[in-house]
Amino acid sequence: MNNHLSASDWPSRRTPEYKNPPVVETALAIEFAPIKGWNVVQYGALWERFKTRYPKVEVYPAPQEFLTRPQLDFADPPVRCFFIAATDNQLVQIRSGAFVRNWRASQEHPEYSRYRTIRPSFQEDLGLFLDFLAEQGFDRPEVWKCEVTYVNHFLRGREWQEPSGVWRVLPALASPVNSEVLSNLQQQSLAQSFVLPDEIGQIQFQLQPGIRNDGQEIFQLAITAFGKPKGSGMEEILEWLDLGHFAVVQGFTDFTSPQVQESVWERTWP
Repeated sequence: MNNHLSASDWPSRRTPEYKNPPVVETALAIEFAPIKGWNVVQYGALWERFKTRYPKVEVYPAPQEFLTRPQLDFADPPVRCFFIAATDNQLVQIRSGAFVRNWRASQEHPEYSRYRTIRPSFQEDLGLFLDFLAEQGFDRPEVWKCEVTYVNHFLRGREWQEPSGVWRVLPALASPVNSEVLSNLQQQSLAQSFVLPDEIGQIQFQLQPGIRNDGQEIFQLAITAFGKPKGSGMEEILEWLDLGHFAVVQGFTDFTSPQVQESVWERTWP
């Protein structure tokens, strides 16, 4: 990414698209202060607003950092609630300090949902959530952070054959160690963070090896852009998410191999 280009110019920039992208999950999210007065009863009442679109419900522990708060409020347990579509590939995550709209590839519906499709769904779902808060007498949350995350899977036999060959996908890893002992790389991970132009936020890259539930060996590359919007209104939130989306897509393009982009993912320019 060209750090000399102002982020204000990004809306006019084209970004590539991929016919066969390696992305398996995306998330558009906002974080805010825990809602005062929120308790476990609200999750059930909120689901009444969402269940037509998301008929399935799952409950999970809150993220680890949320579990470290010193006093546990049993009326507001540290959980996050998932409202899931019947297709399993669209869902909303909610806890008292965050709202997340996800797309994820499912076995029956692996087709990638692009940002231009997810963005209006995020807007509609967040609007339902904010309307619910207002009707229940809660204050509109002050947004601390907006976040855009894309999770990509690089598969053995598709993007790479041996672990040492992942550098063909990620040229930043293309400097092998010159050693008679360290000559046969078995695993590789990566964590890098960059400040975005105009100090609008940061972008992080995390690469980890793994094995999926289907037994496929992968390298997982998670790219997350995050920052504070200019305000807590819908317009300001969407404005930042648009910038974050551009940063993630352009960052992915700059970070990965042009040859793999063309030959495996079939890059196009709309």
